[in-house]
Amino acid sequence: MTSASKAKGNGFERTVAKHLSDVFDGNFARVPTSGAMTGGINADVLERLSDSQKLLLEGDIIPPDHLLNMKIECKAHKNLSFSKIYTENKQLDDWITQARSRQKIWFLIFKINNQGTFVCFTRNVFKSCDQLVDRNYMVYKKYYYVTSMDGFFEKYKPVLLHLCK
Repeated sequence: MTSASKAKGNGFERTVAKHLSDVFDGNFARVPTSGAMTGGINADVLERLSDSQKLLLEGDIIPPDHLLNMKIECKAHKNLSFSKIYTENKQLDDWITQARSRQKIWFLIFKINNQGTFVCFTRNVFKSCDQLVDRNYMVYKKYYYVTSMDGFFEKYKPVLLHLCK
């Protein structure tokens, strides 16, 4: 039986996959048993997989063929201590660690109950997206940028297509 929190996360992953499929005109699909095989205590498993196996298991969502250089990690949580963002936020740090990739353009998409849905990414994406002109955003630990997901992928679709091809 699936726990309520796991079901919530699965539902959020499906919502994000559908949204990205609509925006980028391609099929984004949830990774089967996302996180279970290579997440958390099983992180070392990723090192032993072939490149094609990694493609199927990296992140929570499999991008379409024309965006294979994109990695999406999703989190849905009841709360996030935004006040701790100015000191240290272990929860956000852990999520970023799971999302980061040296080979791919990665996005951490997270939903916080009654707060909204946000997207986190690197300075490279920030610079490529015209430094998010006309958008509110915050900088976390000098290297990561967080903004509302509302309209983000739609506005920067051409740039993101170029970065992630």
